[in-house]
Amino acid sequence: MTPFKALYGRDPPTVARYIMGSSPSDLVEAYLVDRDEILALLKSNLARAQNRMKALADQHRLEMTYQVGDWVYVKLKPYRQNTVRLQQHPKLGRRYFGPFKILKRIGEVSYKLDLPDAARIHPVFHISMLKHCVGEPDQQVTPLQLTDIADFGSEPPLNLEDK
Repeated sequence: MTPFKALYGRDPPTVARYIMGSSPSDLVEAYLVDRDEILALLKSNLARAQNRMKALADQHRLEMTYQVGDWVYVKLKPYRQNTVRLQQHPKLGRRYFGPFKILKRIGEVSYKLDLPDAARIHPVFHISMLKHCVGEPDQQVTPLQLTDIADFGSEPPLNLEDK
């Protein structure tokens, strides 16, 4: 559904190309020729702007692929995933855990990792959540520390004396 149809409840009117000499009036013919020139200019400007936006967006994108057996870090958000929250201020905690070995490639952009048995998170991650491990993985181990229970924080103590 196009935005026009969502707003007005009908399809937008089509603008047919003008064929020279099909209008009996010179004034109408001049108007239709100008309209066709403006439409052609708008289409070319739109295509040029889209190409420019795509080129600028592609400058920041990297084509990442990993092989089975590579070591990667996993980006976890401790303030959203309760199983890795240990600190009092999780936003200041680590963002990457690992390194973990890639066991299998699933689809084009997902990888299954060799997580510890105690990890209570799904072992398949999108490529955007992975970071390549540079160097020896044995020297750079950041253990995945897990909490016993997933709680949502401590409750404030009741102050019964002020009642």
